[in-house]
Amino acid sequence: MSLLAVHNLCFSWPGVSLFAGVCFEVNPGDRIALVGSNGSGKTTLLRLIAGELAPEEGLITARRNLRIAHLAQTAPPGGTTLFDSVFAQDVRLAALRDLLREPEARLADACAAEYAELLCRYEEEGGYRFEAKVARVLGALGFAASEFAAPLESLSRGERVRASLARCLLSGADLLLLDEPTNHLDIACREWLEQYLAGGDCACVVVSHDRVFLDRVATRTLYLERGRLAGYAGNYEFFRREHALRERQAWEQYEVAQRRMTASERAAERRMRLSARVAAAPEGIREGRDYYGRKAAKVARTARILRERRRLEEQVEKPWQEQPIPVLEFANVPRCPDVVLRAAGLAKAFGPAPLFEALSFHVRRGEGWAIVGPNGSGKTTLLRILAGFGQPDQGELHFGSRVRPGYYAQECEHLDGALSALQVCAAVASETVARTLLGCLKLPAAQITRPLATLSAGERAKAALALLLLSEVNLLLLDEPTNHLEIEAVEALAGALGQFPGAIVFASHDRFLIDALADYRISLGVRME
Repeated sequence: MSLLAVHNLCFSWPGVSLFAGVCFEVNPGDRIALVGSNGSGKTTLLRLIAGELAPEEGLITARRNLRIAHLAQTAPPGGTTLFDSVFAQDVRLAALRDLLREPEARLADACAAEYAELLCRYEEEGGYRFEAKVARVLGALGFAASEFAAPLESLSRGERVRASLARCLLSGADLLLLDEPTNHLDIACREWLEQYLAGGDCACVVVSHDRVFLDRVATRTLYLERGRLAGYAGNYEFFRREHALRERQAWEQYEVAQRRMTASERAAERRMRLSARVAAAPEGIREGRDYYGRKAAKVARTARILRERRRLEEQVEKPWQEQPIPVLEFANVPRCPDVVLRAAGLAKAFGPAPLFEALSFHVRRGEGWAIVGPNGSGKTTLLRILAGFGQPDQGELHFGSRVRPGYYAQECEHLDGALSALQVCAAVASETVARTLLGCLKLPAAQITRPLATLSAGERAKAALALLLLSEVNLLLLDEPTNHLEIEAVEALAGALGQFPGAIVFASHDRFLIDALADYRISLGVRME
C-alpha cells in the first residue's frame, strides 16, 4: 500500500501556470529525487504535499495517520536552544525532560520520590538514548558540542536550516520532504546524510542540486519540467541516460511522422496532377468526355482520401528543443597580469580559536582555485578578506596591476527586488549581451523581465552571477555560487566559468563544480569548536 498518492494535481500562481495533471505515488522505502529547472514548481509541489498549499485541481490522498516532516528553504524562528529544539521532536520525552528540569522537582525533599520515579520512567522510555542520538545527529551536521546550548536566534541562517534538518531526521516521520537539504552542508556532512538516508527505512522526496548526493540516495527520479511530470525508475544518473534515450526516441518518432506526412502529401499532389491530365480528353475526341471526367474524379478522390487519412492520423508533437549555449567571449573583461594575486602568511582568528594561519598561495591568470573545508573553517572569511571586506590578523596580500576583483555573496541581498534580471544586467552591458548570458545560466526567457522579488532563490542567484560576469572584473571571488541552482544550471555555470579569461577563486561544497573548475585547492582546517 502506498504512503501517499497524487492524482491529476494542478497549480498556478497569478499569471504563471506551474504544472497540470501531475500524478505519482510514494511507497514505503522510496527515496525520490525531484528534479527540474528553477521555477518549474519543485518547492511548490513539496508544499502541496505537506499541506501548506491547496491545489487548484486534483487530489492528494495519504495513508491514515501518515506523519510528514517538511524541510523548507526558509530559516526557522528562534525561541529555544539548538539542542532543545531538536529534542522536542519527541513530544513525550520532551515533556518528561521538562519535568525533570524543574527546580522544585530536583530540590524539594517532599518531591524526591516523585522525582526518582520520573527519572526511572525517563530512562526506561529511552530519554537518554534519544539525547545521545540528538547529539550524534547534530555533530554529524556540523555542530560542535559547545553550540548545543546556544539560542536558535543567535545562530546564522544556515545553522538554523541545519537545525531544521536535524529536527526532520529525528521527527519519527514516515515521509520526509527535503527541499535543498545540502545547501548549508559541507562535504563531510553531505556524505553522512547520504548514508543516513540510504540506510534508513523512512521514505523521502528530495530536491537537491547536488548530483552526487542524488546518485547515492535516490531510488526513483521525478522530472518536473514545462508543467509536466515524468517518472524514472532509478537515480539521477539513470534518469539522465533514460531521459536522453526518450528524447532521441521522441525525435525519431517525430521525424518518421514528418516523413510519412511529406510522402502522403507528395502522393496526393501526384494524384491531383494525374487527375488534371486524365480529365483532358485526347485531341480530336468529342464524345466520351464524361468517361474521362469520371476517371479523373476517381483519381482526385484517392488524393482526397490520402489527405483525409493524414488529417485523421494521430499528430506527433514536436519535441522540445533547448537552444544551445553560445560561446561566451567575455570581451568586457580586461586582461590581467600573469600573477593575479599573491598571499603570504595569512592568518585570521575569532577569539582564541584560529580560523587559518600561515596560509600562502599565488593565483595566476586562467586558473581556478577552490577553497574547501568544513563549515566554520573560514572559507567565507578568507573570500571576504580577498575581496577587501576584511583584514587578516597577519600576513600580506598583493594584487597584480589592473586586477579588478568581483565578489559574489551567498544570499544576493544587494539586488533591488523591484528590478528585473534584465534591468539589473543591462545597467552594465548591452541588452543583447545580458540576454545571452542570462540564457547561458538557464534563466527562462519568461523570467528575465519579471521583478527579482517574484523569482525563486535560484533565479535571483543567476541574475547576481550574470551581473558579476558582466561587470568588467577579471578576478572572480565566489562564495557558494551553486546554492539554490538546479543541476542543469550548475552545469551551465561550470561551462560559462570555464570560458572566463581571468582567474577564479571560489568556495563550494559542490563536488561537480570543484572537479570541473579547480586547478588547485586551498584546504582549510577543522571547524571551530
